[in-house]
Amino acid sequence: MAILKQPGYRVEAVAMDVTDQESVESAFKKTVDSFGRIDYCVTSAGIPVRTPRPTADALVSEFLHTQDVNVTGTFYVLRTALAIMKTQEPKPNFSDAPHRGNTRGSVVALGSALSINAAPYFTQYTTSKHAVLGLVKTAALDSVNDNIRVNCVCPCWVESNMTKQLRQDIPQLENTMASNVPMGRLGFPEEIADAILFLCSPRASLITGASLIADGGMCISLG
Repeated sequence: MAILKQPGYRVEAVAMDVTDQESVESAFKKTVDSFGRIDYCVTSAGIPVRTPRPTADALVSEFLHTQDVNVTGTFYVLRTALAIMKTQEPKPNFSDAPHRGNTRGSVVALGSALSINAAPYFTQYTTSKHAVLGLVKTAALDSVNDNIRVNCVCPCWVESNMTKQLRQDIPQLENTMASNVPMGRLGFPEEIADAILFLCSPRASLITGASLIADGGMCISLG
């Protein structure tokens, strides 16, 4: 990445297991120790459906594991990030536009088009992503007086190693992934990253508790 070559930028990688509260808190502590504060946080860890079945036949073990990663993991990261951010000194969103308020930080969670709609045989995933959106909305209300914004990006299928693996594990998805998207293609990681960067940035200073849908029209097609 070109940005990593610029002087003054520093990157550190810290391992984290989002299903382990102590691991999450330790990773955040290391980050604060290294950088002094946390201005932006993106919680994006998640797992897909592995065994698509009707709700009556859904695997209980898979359902619970999906909630553990997608919901509890998001909660741990949100909770820890917000607790740190609320102790930080506020900074102006724009030094030359004080009317646009101050910020102590911004958090973005990764939801899904299935945070808004539903799909058959995806009960474990749909349930988890609806819950993520609920977490975001509640956290946004809880944090607004602390000058912290919390938002959600809701993508459609995105080209990734995970979707490649899903195509191999569940061959029937190959024909339905793109066909459910009116634009006729999957998203790309950089398109989702652009949406996240906008919500993290001061340019989104009036936006909190929102679900920014980046899905090529999938939600309006399903809904």
